[in-house]
Amino acid sequence: MTEEIKNKKTKSPADGPRRVVIVGGGLAGLSAATALVGRGFSVDLIESRRQCGGRAASFEDSEDGSLVDACQHVAMGCCTNFLDLCEQTGLEHYLRRDRTLWFIGPDGSRSACTPAGWVPAPLHLLPLLFGMNHFSFLEKAALSWGMVRLAVRQKTCNSGSEVTAAQWLRPRQPERVIQLFWQPVIESALGESIDFVGISAVRKVVVDGFLAHPKAADLLVPTKPLGKIFGEKLVAWLHGHGVTVHSGRAVTSIQYDTSGKAAGVFCGQDVVPADAIVLAVPWRAAKRLVPDLVAPVDESFVGSPITAVHLWFDKKIFDLPHAVLVGRVSQWVFQGEEEVGFRGKKDRGAQSKDVEHHCQVVISASRGICDGNRSKLLEIVINELQEIFPAARGARLIRSRIVTDPTAVLSVRPGIESVRPNSKTPVENLFLAGDWTQTGWPSTMEGAVRSGRQAASQFLETAQMENDCVVKDLHKNTFIRLLVG
Repeated sequence: MTEEIKNKKTKSPADGPRRVVIVGGGLAGLSAATALVGRGFSVDLIESRRQCGGRAASFEDSEDGSLVDACQHVAMGCCTNFLDLCEQTGLEHYLRRDRTLWFIGPDGSRSACTPAGWVPAPLHLLPLLFGMNHFSFLEKAALSWGMVRLAVRQKTCNSGSEVTAAQWLRPRQPERVIQLFWQPVIESALGESIDFVGISAVRKVVVDGFLAHPKAADLLVPTKPLGKIFGEKLVAWLHGHGVTVHSGRAVTSIQYDTSGKAAGVFCGQDVVPADAIVLAVPWRAAKRLVPDLVAPVDESFVGSPITAVHLWFDKKIFDLPHAVLVGRVSQWVFQGEEEVGFRGKKDRGAQSKDVEHHCQVVISASRGICDGNRSKLLEIVINELQEIFPAARGARLIRSRIVTDPTAVLSVRPGIESVRPNSKTPVENLFLAGDWTQTGWPSTMEGAVRSGRQAASQFLETAQMENDCVVKDLHKNTFIRLLVG
């Protein structure tokens, strides 16, 4: 434990709450627990599943027992709190930073788009935007101007009159630019169709994810399975710093004392006492546990699905770390980080050994895709990969798996910000966390981490302790600050 963490206390916890119970072991709960390390509290984290991580988790492959991420998670350089969490817990070396974004156009042309690191924002973005070979010069200019127009604060971003991304873009951008840039980028960043997301969420992506800083658009790609990074390494770090993690234990209700304060949580018939509770669970679970403290989420909150198509070939099918596939059903393709050796079926009486090459195709906002016909979706994805990558045409598909999370992210529709709850509730010692709460960010890993840190910060404020849990955004220069208002 560092001296910096030890010195964050401004008041002895003996004067206030001593035992904090965090319900939920996703990134929100894990980040809340991490934020409270070294401050003198007894922290218990309770997770209903066998392994922590929430949606940032992995499943065990039935063929060889290896861990496979249910869906590829990627952070960006603008995700300051997520990156700070990884640095604090020694996980930063499990993230690969990709400065270059690879776009593959409808005709198969490749574009290596790298922001400039030596010019101030927003000029750093010009090499990226003008590096897209599938656009004409006029389309690139229109795209650049569209980003600038969107960055300027507008009345259309107010919750009372907010429009969708499609409604804002169609009168202002060429149709090809919408289809071949805005649609795949927005749907990948926000996990929802441009026909549904509010323009304020898109503005957040444009400003913080692209324009604000030369490193904002960097991709941070996990190089190990998420289950190993968060479910094992981060949990081990918490154990080593005095946090008690209970997995495979479901919280069924909240216990209150006669004054109305939260006094503990019920796990079936067992009670875990608490002086303060952080409820870091999905919105539907929160609604069940604290129905009087959460808005009518069933009407206001809608989940958006993301589908991952996992493919194992007998050889490597492409030579890029990742690629954005525009104008296709497939949106992103990621190269597997590790080759997995396994024992194949017996052939002519001998045991053969093959090497699998894993890649993953991610499709956001995938509701109704191929009318639910998985065989058809698999055929389309493989055909698209073969059209783009010549090596895929001679590769043998060993096996595949399609994973869809129907509520992978919160659909950030117009007006959603007005109903997302704050981490602080009317119960003074009960706090909410989760990427669905009011964080100022869409439903991402950064949003989840911020929510956990915000909940910890609110708790520390009630305990009259220093509450510097949330890390600031990347620095915006004077021009950007004036541009975005």
